[in-house]
Amino acid sequence: MLILGKMYKTRYFKFKNVIHRKVYTRDTLPSSTKKIYKPNPDKIAPKRKNMEGRFEKTVTGFRRNKLGIQMLSRALYDQIFPEGDNTKVNSDVIEKCIKTLEEQNMISKEDDFLQDVDIKLPKLQGKNIEEHFYNIAKEQAEPYLKLVGGLIGEIPLKPKLWVLQSGWTQYKDGEIPIKVPYPPEEALVFDVEVCMAAGKAPTLATAVSNSAWYAWVSPTLVEGTHKPVTSHSYTENILINLESTEKDSGLKISSHMAKPKVVVGHNVSYDRAKIREQYWLKSTGTKFVDTMSLHVCIGGLTSYQRAVIKSDKFNDEDDSWRSYSSLNSLVEVYKLFCGESLEKETRNLFVEGTISEIKDNFQLVMAYCANDVTATHKVLQKMFPLFRERFPHPATFSGMLEIGGAYLPVNGNWSRYVADSEQAYEDLEIEGKVILARRADQACQLSHDNMYECDLWMWDQDWDVKNIKTKKVPAKKKKQEEPPQAPTASTSEEEEPDPLREKFAPLWNTKEYLSSVKTLLPGYPNWYRKLCTKPSSGKDWVPGPHLISTSMQITPKLLNLTWEGYPLHHLREKGWGFLVPFTDDLNVTDRLPLKQLIEKCPLLSNKDGGTLDFNSQTLHSQVERHLGQKDFYSRVKKDKTQGLYKGSGVFCNTEVEDCCYFMKLPHKDGASYNVGNPLAKDFLNKFSENVLAGDTESAEKVLTIARMLSYWRNNRDRIMEQMVVWLERRGLPKNMQENSYGAILPQVVVCGTLTRRASEPTWMTASNAHRDRIGSELRAMVQAPPGYNIVGADVDSQELWIASVLGDARHARLHGATPLGWMTLSGTKSRATDMHSVTAKAVGISRDHAKVINYARIYGAGQNFAERLLKQFNPTLTQAEARSKATKMFNLTKGKRIYFIKQDYRLDFADIPYGKWQAFEIAKACGKSLSEMFHESKWVGGTESAMFNCLEEIANQDSPRTPFLNCRLSRALEPKNNGDDRFLPTRVNWVVQSGAVDFLHLMLVCMKWLMEDKVRFCLSFHDEVRYLVPEQHKYMAALSMHVTNLLTRSFCSYKLGLNDLPQSVAFFSSVEVDTVLRKESKQDCVTPSNPHGLTMGYNVPNGESLDIHQAIEKAKQENFLLYKK
Repeated sequence: MLILGKMYKTRYFKFKNVIHRKVYTRDTLPSSTKKIYKPNPDKIAPKRKNMEGRFEKTVTGFRRNKLGIQMLSRALYDQIFPEGDNTKVNSDVIEKCIKTLEEQNMISKEDDFLQDVDIKLPKLQGKNIEEHFYNIAKEQAEPYLKLVGGLIGEIPLKPKLWVLQSGWTQYKDGEIPIKVPYPPEEALVFDVEVCMAAGKAPTLATAVSNSAWYAWVSPTLVEGTHKPVTSHSYTENILINLESTEKDSGLKISSHMAKPKVVVGHNVSYDRAKIREQYWLKSTGTKFVDTMSLHVCIGGLTSYQRAVIKSDKFNDEDDSWRSYSSLNSLVEVYKLFCGESLEKETRNLFVEGTISEIKDNFQLVMAYCANDVTATHKVLQKMFPLFRERFPHPATFSGMLEIGGAYLPVNGNWSRYVADSEQAYEDLEIEGKVILARRADQACQLSHDNMYECDLWMWDQDWDVKNIKTKKVPAKKKKQEEPPQAPTASTSEEEEPDPLREKFAPLWNTKEYLSSVKTLLPGYPNWYRKLCTKPSSGKDWVPGPHLISTSMQITPKLLNLTWEGYPLHHLREKGWGFLVPFTDDLNVTDRLPLKQLIEKCPLLSNKDGGTLDFNSQTLHSQVERHLGQKDFYSRVKKDKTQGLYKGSGVFCNTEVEDCCYFMKLPHKDGASYNVGNPLAKDFLNKFSENVLAGDTESAEKVLTIARMLSYWRNNRDRIMEQMVVWLERRGLPKNMQENSYGAILPQVVVCGTLTRRASEPTWMTASNAHRDRIGSELRAMVQAPPGYNIVGADVDSQELWIASVLGDARHARLHGATPLGWMTLSGTKSRATDMHSVTAKAVGISRDHAKVINYARIYGAGQNFAERLLKQFNPTLTQAEARSKATKMFNLTKGKRIYFIKQDYRLDFADIPYGKWQAFEIAKACGKSLSEMFHESKWVGGTESAMFNCLEEIANQDSPRTPFLNCRLSRALEPKNNGDDRFLPTRVNWVVQSGAVDFLHLMLVCMKWLMEDKVRFCLSFHDEVRYLVPEQHKYMAALSMHVTNLLTRSFCSYKLGLNDLPQSVAFFSSVEVDTVLRKESKQDCVTPSNPHGLTMGYNVPNGESLDIHQAIEKAKQENFLLYKK
């Protein structure tokens, strides 16, 4: 069925085999003759100008909007939007949208339509979808909001004397301290301290409620000793029992455990990882509130602002926002909100001291921990009311609580994974070192006849050698001393004189000339000696370059590496680069082998070009071509080579030996950065592209090994330091008691960035498994215990949809009203009509590269950043080619920024669109500011112009808010607290990214409403969400995930005034039902450390990927009806 708006009408016909061939009006007479024909598939229907009935109901029953976009089925629409669609859209606007779409061949075809979905949804908890989400979020958040609200009241004074006894001790004013099994209160401010020398296990903790103080002391501290730390695997009994007795286990959750409780701390995820009950399979009712995350929400900083605060030098103009924010540590946050300092010197005892030293200073360290608790409470008092004011929707708080309960189940395969990765790493590292040592030995032979002087890589190394050290021996008296005797092996009293012994006796005497300090490898060049270890007392020592590795500065030279065919070279001030010759005059230098360089590399024959000749007219013409002044002068500097060099190297105005340009290697962060190691992971892909190459097979092998080692080398320490807690067998079901099962609590900062995205250094940055990366199967080592599954999905094009729907709503209040909106909703990769394919085709780059640049642009990156990405993707592009492609891309997508002059100035200036620099020059000539003479600028002519206009409109408000949950921007970035537009790109990025955080919070709230306590949140990273689900509920959870996406997107559309939802984004493309935390359920995760894959190596079967229709069928098999009573 089809729900129709008031703006258009539909006629229904009883004939099944006919459709409209023309639109008839009420003026048609009853006696008129009408011919109705069956459709002719070979005939193309003519274009129709009449809008009435343009996209009416077809025989298939699909619902379309006025632009031909397929919408929700009638069955779903009536349940989600019971109020109908009262949106009024001007017909001229619709006609203009259609014209724009048709010009770009963006026409929806019924062949691309999806099968309608008909399912009975749970009844909305309100009269519309907006009220529904508010009510269910309030129901989830209200108990915890009340607890925190009560906790911000007064607390008792901290104890003056602390009792040294293991476990919990309660302190109340006027009462004797008593030992308690755990704090009985429902709201606590909590802090844990850990002796780093004793591992990651908790040493002591303090907590405070409105009525009492509590202290927990570990048995290890009472004893004053600890076992040596051999690994970071622990058992439950060394953790803090916050809500259970020692006899309780995770098999049964008591009423007290199930009751809503709240724990507040600064960076509370660190403290949560020390609590015993949080590792149980069944979760309790305790939630965690992080004051550090609240601070980031209220006053988070950009990286630039953080650098300014850390620096001693800053300008007065940078001072305007400093009163609204600070760094994230408790010391800085306490100083910001309370205006007081916090003592932190005692902290060194936990960082550098031993358990016995901490015990000796027991009163001091307990007071220190209690002071942190008091400071956290004072910060909470100031901060929480401000947070409630700036983040009014309960879904924000509820979602943050849910993310703070992240949980990763593991089993014995975790230990095997670490061991296998270490073994594979060590084996390949040894192989790589053997190859490098062989290359060093070969290069050492260049010292013969000074052959190194003709080598393009080794000519500048230290070829001086160390001779054997000798000492002077005093002359001996001839009369009194006998000639020295050579060693003898005589076995008789008298022997015959040996002429050979007498002849070589002086040679034996030369040992007296040797110095007691032996010279390491005399006769070898100094660069080689630096790679060798000194002789040891052991018998296994052999001379050789044992210290060599891919991180050493000489390694690229030993491998004869080139960039675009030019030999690599290193300068201390410029980092790594390469040499480009500009002269063939061999008399210029006597060090660099110029003759060999010219034979190998092309010569830039015209060096003496000087700077380019330009004047004001030249500068004006450049401005007219939409190049900023910064870009122009940057290009002037790079044109020193007169355009003769067209590669990707960065010209840095440096010459080597008066015969070569030194070109810096391109750094991923820009030309101002130096490359420290061309064998780092950022450059390894360039080897496969033949941009970075070696002259020998050894180079190829070493770079292949380096690529394999890169992931484990960079992540090894973080992975091996994960705190794994193994569960006691008595707390596990019978089917799990034969093997080892445990959990990792990732230390997630719920709002770790300015955009309120969660952050965590290991799990939220984990890549997918790659065949050439040791240890990259990390995510798959999170494995559900028997009887459980891991269910989750990737939100399809989350930020892209958010950005496009904002543009559609602003432009015409209609889904798919802009080219970006249409491509997001109806474009397909197979037909090359999606956003990334269209951009790639127009600009002439690959779809993958276009995808990266498209997202960067939506996040607020400018044209300069796009140029840099293009150069990274294809280093053979010249700067001019990269700029041309970037300009074309931005004109196609973002469009052009124009200004319209205000009414008061139209008598003197034409009322036409002005470019940025034109408007600036006019305002400058009139002595006015840009805002005084011109209206706010607009983007026009691009597929994304409407979207960027909407984003900038939100970002430029005095108090920017997210469009979905009305969350405020950090006070440090609000326009009313900053006098210029320095932070506009950051605010634009914030609108999209923080909108995506709203989306995530809404999803978590909806999933909790649907599944209640049948699922447990595992982890969310970027656009992925995963849950731990009992096996009997896995298909119910999969269907609930689909419905969660449907309701969340419907809410977002409703908030923008779009009372409908396109079918293409209503459900996930697939929900993964699996037993491990891999991205795709059928990914076998074959890596060098897991060569047999998950199926053969770990006996992990493939999971299932279920679309909405499959999920419905599977849920029916479980006799499940998705209906919440």
